[in-house]
Amino acid sequence: MKKLYIAATQQHDGKTTLSVGLFLAARKRGLKACFMKPVGQRYMLKDGTRVDEDALLFKKALNAAGDIAGISPITIPRGFTEQYIFNRNRESILGPIKRAFRQISEGCDVAVIEGTGHAGVGSVIDASNAVVARLLGADCIIAARGGIGRCIDEISLNEALFRQNDVKCLGTVINKVYEDKYDKVKRILGRGLENIGVNCLGIIPYRADLTYPTVELVKNELGLEILSGENFTGNRIKNSIVAAMEPQNMVSYLGEGCLVIVPGDRVDNIVTSINAHLMQKNAGTSKISGLLLTGGLMPHLSIVNLLCQVDVPVLLSKEDTATAAYAVKELVAKIAPEDSEKLETTRQLVEKYVDLDRILGGN
Repeated sequence: MKKLYIAATQQHDGKTTLSVGLFLAARKRGLKACFMKPVGQRYMLKDGTRVDEDALLFKKALNAAGDIAGISPITIPRGFTEQYIFNRNRESILGPIKRAFRQISEGCDVAVIEGTGHAGVGSVIDASNAVVARLLGADCIIAARGGIGRCIDEISLNEALFRQNDVKCLGTVINKVYEDKYDKVKRILGRGLENIGVNCLGIIPYRADLTYPTVELVKNELGLEILSGENFTGNRIKNSIVAAMEPQNMVSYLGEGCLVIVPGDRVDNIVTSINAHLMQKNAGTSKISGLLLTGGLMPHLSIVNLLCQVDVPVLLSKEDTATAAYAVKELVAKIAPEDSEKLETTRQLVEKYVDLDRILGGN
């Protein structure tokens, strides 16, 4: 069985993108693939059990083999690290990972194992990515964000920790390279990685659509209520604006996929946003993705009735406008299980730009 441990130089460098692509590519080649997220930091409760978000994605959207507890054996809740430091028990962490991997990988040809953060993440609980990769007998692939100097430096640092733990590094996949710099970065990185003895297994261009969250994701991640438009929360948010200016000054910012963040008592801007949306929709041009009403303020009932009649999801936040806007801006648009478009885009990118023959073996 080929065991591939997908690590990264830091968070949000493309581990899930690469994991999804490799998993689907293996299946396409007729190989039986399995997936595991040994240690998860971002989790949700599923039937009272903590489940890593990426594990849930693979189980629900890609029908990964095994039960969810086996795919996501360890999750780290708030306060756990401090408890572990004073009550150290390596087997309590590594034991469940070994047993779960044995269960989910039985009969598989390829195991895709997604790490958490850089190579050293998890050291505090005796389960760094390097340690877990060695425990499972996996070879690692390091995902890194596009760049040159810093990118190579960080790859070298992470590769050294894997090597120190006797984990073979197959190479690196560079992610999120801007298209106008793609050829230059590819040429220089190829030589730079060769200089430090690391194989370049692929360079994936930046795709803005993979960074767009849905209104549903914003609602769930920020714990917001929904006032109306429940059937339209799949709308993608391409950008957001704070509608605190006068209506005539705000209108020009209402572009396609715009989330309008507005105090709940600014009826003028709420109505203007809805009117602009309807006019743009009728003209077949761009329209807003949703409204986020802030301050815990509710518009008059007549305005609420108006909002309920249009195809715009309206979210409610108790936070002030600035705090709500910052939270939206900082949100990381992870791939959700229901996001078939992003999954297909991810599959295509990995298939086109990653050396799958070198990783999975030729046909």
